[in-house]
Amino acid sequence: MKVLLKQNIDRVGRMGEIVEVAGGYARNYLIPRGLAVGVTRGSVKEIAEQKRVLDVKAERQREQVQSLGEKIISKPVVIKARCSASGKLFGSITNRQVAEAIAEATSEEIDRHKIHIDDRIRSVGTYTALIKLHPDVEISKEFEVEGEGFEAEEPPEEEPEAAATEAPVAVTEANTEVEAAQETEEQPEQG
Repeated sequence: MKVLLKQNIDRVGRMGEIVEVAGGYARNYLIPRGLAVGVTRGSVKEIAEQKRVLDVKAERQREQVQSLGEKIISKPVVIKARCSASGKLFGSITNRQVAEAIAEATSEEIDRHKIHIDDRIRSVGTYTALIKLHPDVEISKEFEVEGEGFEAEEPPEEEPEAAATEAPVAVTEANTEVEAAQETEEQPEQG
């Protein structure tokens, strides 16, 4: 069955396109929910007018999404996560956390399913996410992962070590004097 799509539908088509779908899918899902209009021979002129209106609406929507993309790119995004002293995260950064960080930075909600991260993020650093805002608009957004909670320990100062090496020498000299005194006392007097 041929239908005119009123909205972008994943794996089916874009707004304003006439597509061929299964009859049951069109009658039971697309048309009752207002996502599509059935195309018949008698309604060709009406469909052409609706298609023109939907094309204008799609163009406006694309322009709005482009301005949103520019706003997202212009704001720095920082995600704070707990990590070890070496910079390894406890867990990994997900697209949900990236979406929340973008919402905090720009006050614009982004669906987490539109954010794609190539690898698992398990350490502190700078990474890139691909955000598909619209079928025609994809942006690449850099974000930074900062560690919090654990800091590297500072090595102890060298002065206590120097004092520790001098102390045994003094004790050894004192022990030698005490032993010498004991030896002289223990020796019987010969006479």
